[in-house]
Amino acid sequence: MSLFSNYTAIVKNTFELKTKKTSFWIGVTIALLAAIFASSINIVGKMLVDPSYGYVEDAIHPLNLAIFLGLISGLFFTPFAKGKKSPKKFGKKALILVIMLGVIDVLAITTNFFGLHHTTAVNATILINTELLFTIIIAFTVFRERIQKRETIPMGLIAVGAIILPLIIDIGKNGTFDSGFILGDFMIILAAGFFALDISIARYVSNILPATRISQISAFAGIPFALLLMLIFQIPFEIPFEQMGSIIYMGIFVSGLSYFFFVIALRLIGAIRTVLIYSTTTVFGILFSGFFLGEQVTILNIFSIVIISLGVYLLRDKFARLES
Repeated sequence: MSLFSNYTAIVKNTFELKTKKTSFWIGVTIALLAAIFASSINIVGKMLVDPSYGYVEDAIHPLNLAIFLGLISGLFFTPFAKGKKSPKKFGKKALILVIMLGVIDVLAITTNFFGLHHTTAVNATILINTELLFTIIIAFTVFRERIQKRETIPMGLIAVGAIILPLIIDIGKNGTFDSGFILGDFMIILAAGFFALDISIARYVSNILPATRISQISAFAGIPFALLLMLIFQIPFEIPFEQMGSIIYMGIFVSGLSYFFFVIALRLIGAIRTVLIYSTTTVFGILFSGFFLGEQVTILNIFSIVIISLGVYLLRDKFARLES
């Protein structure tokens, strides 16, 4: 009887080990897919907002993009939000915060694409990493998250890699601080601030409401705000039929599946591994910019990625807490 029990225990442990290994590799694959989808935002976005790349005859206005991305993302999350807490049952504070998320989403997307019109996809991919710094600053000032002395050096590395080096590269290329490229760079940094604020508010609201319901409502909530901005600034509403395939891709894969896969990976392989794998968005973004857009990738660009990656690795525990 004892021999049979031992045999059964061995078989059970072996099966559980194989299951854990399978779950681990599925989690790694899903986290990589999330990073790949997320990294393509600036590549596809550059194709849509910059006619000089030859993919569109006329640039699509970023507010038009924001409206369609909000609509597609909202529809994507609707089936997953089915059966979750109804918006009618939201508390007043929670509802206001979710609507604020929609407004901030529009500001982030619009600002990012305005910046992308002026700068390269390579630079945008690197600069958007300033979101990491903004997230830590917001956690420190709003959520009273402590910043330890040993974390200042990694934060400095990210600042050098994500801000200083890209600006030096653009100033070196254009020979002046006063250029469209520099304006584009600062717009991307501003967009990173909006994205960080969006993540921070979502982090707080997710303790009250299901994440899928937050994503669904906030996506739809941003549409009226975008339409209001178009009315104020007299921007014509256009339906870009020829580019709708690219927009649908961004709405489903970049805004939808990348987030969904990130959440699944968190459950399968944990926060730290997921954050480290997801941080490869910068690497994939640079590779895709060179391959699909033919943009030049310099030694300084690669050096920026290395410095940012080192900073993220050293801060992996903090980012894991902030992202999970």
